[in-house]
Amino acid sequence: MTLLDRFLKYVKIETTALEEKDDACSNDKILNLTNVMLRELQALNPSEITVNQYGQVDAKFPGDESKDAVAFLAHMDTSNQASGKDVNPIITEYQGGDIPLQEGMVLSPKDFPSLNHSVGHRVIHTDGNTLLGGDDKAGMAIIMTALSEILEKKENHRPLEIIMTTDEEIGADARHVSMGIVNAKYGYTVDGGDYRYVSIESFTAYAMEVKVTGKSIHPGSAKDKLVNAGNVLIHFQNALPEFLRPEDTDGKEPFFHLCNFQGCEDHAEASYIIRSFDEVQIQEMIKLAKLTARRINDRLGYEAIVLDIKEQYHNMKVILDQYPQIQKEINDIYAKFGMECRYEAIRGGTTGSQLSFMGLPTPNLGTGDYNMHGKYEYVDYDEMEAMVKVVKEMMR
Repeated sequence: MTLLDRFLKYVKIETTALEEKDDACSNDKILNLTNVMLRELQALNPSEITVNQYGQVDAKFPGDESKDAVAFLAHMDTSNQASGKDVNPIITEYQGGDIPLQEGMVLSPKDFPSLNHSVGHRVIHTDGNTLLGGDDKAGMAIIMTALSEILEKKENHRPLEIIMTTDEEIGADARHVSMGIVNAKYGYTVDGGDYRYVSIESFTAYAMEVKVTGKSIHPGSAKDKLVNAGNVLIHFQNALPEFLRPEDTDGKEPFFHLCNFQGCEDHAEASYIIRSFDEVQIQEMIKLAKLTARRINDRLGYEAIVLDIKEQYHNMKVILDQYPQIQKEINDIYAKFGMECRYEAIRGGTTGSQLSFMGLPTPNLGTGDYNMHGKYEYVDYDEMEAMVKVVKEMMR
C-alpha cells in the first residue's frame, strides 16, 4: 500500500471527536479506524500489540538494542469544528491560482499564502463540504508508510513503538495513553503543519471556569437590591486586560480567551483558557484573575464570583531542553536530506506537551497539512513524501 493509498483510505473513515467520556473514546465511529490500524500493524508482525479502553493502539517492533527505543505517535480522531463525514478527497496538480471547491468557495493563495509554497506540488483537498482530516491522518499515513518500508525491506532499525491515539482534538489523548506499557525513551508526534517546522515549545495552559451568583429582584423594585449576575460577569471580563486576547496577540504573547458565556440575572458562568509560554508569567495572570474577582466581590459585599482554575499542560521546552540529543538528531536528519528545519513556539499544545511531563519527551514534526479544522484544509502531498524520508531515517 502506498502513502497515497493509506491517506485516502484513512480520511474516508469518519472519526469526529465528540464530548469526552470517562471510560471510552468520545465517538464509537473512531473505533472503526482503530480496527483498521490494528489489522495493518498486526500484519507487520509486532512483538506486542495492545488496544486500551479508549481505542488507542500501541505496537512494539524490536530492533537494534544498542539504540534507544523511540515512539512515533499520531491521532486518529478529527476536529468537530467541521464535518468529517463523507470526505471526498481531490488531488490537484497545483500550478498556482485558485482551486475551486463547492459553488461559491475557492481555495485561494490570496487568503492562504501557504499555497504559494505548493506550486508544482500535488495538493489534496476536499470539495468544500467537509474538512479533509489531514490532522492527523497525514501523520498516520507518514508513520505507517515509513514503518512498512523499513520492515518489508528488513532494514536495520532501532526498537520502535507506534502509538495511535484517540480524542486528541478534545485534549484527552495524552491522559489516556497507557504509559505503564510504553518502553520508548522518547517520542515524536507527527501532527504539525508546514514540514519545515518542528515544535519544541508550546504554551503552558490553564482552564478557568467562572461562576457568578446574582441576587434576582423584580426590576420594578430592584433599586439597590438587584445584583445582575450577567452584568457582574461582563464586568469581570472587561476588567481583564483588553489587549491580552487571542485576536490581539501573536508570537510569544500570552492571552486570556473567553470561550463560552451564558447566564441570566440569577446565575451566569463562563469558560476561559489562559495561555503563556512563561511559567512565571502565567502565574501572574492567574493572580490577576483572582484579584479581579476579589475586588468585584469586595465591592458587592459577598462572594458573587467563584473561580475554578485548573492546570492543563505545560511548555514542553522545559523538558526537551534536558534532552539536547533529540534536537541534534532532528538537525542531522533534516540536513542529510537538504531540508530546511525551523523550530517554532507553537501557539497551542500538542500531545507531546503533556507526554513530555509524563516521562516521554516528545517534540512535534510537520506533516504538510494546512488550514486544519475547516473546509479549506489541504495537504501538500509532496511534503508528506518528504516527511516519510525523515521519519524512516529517525526509525533507523
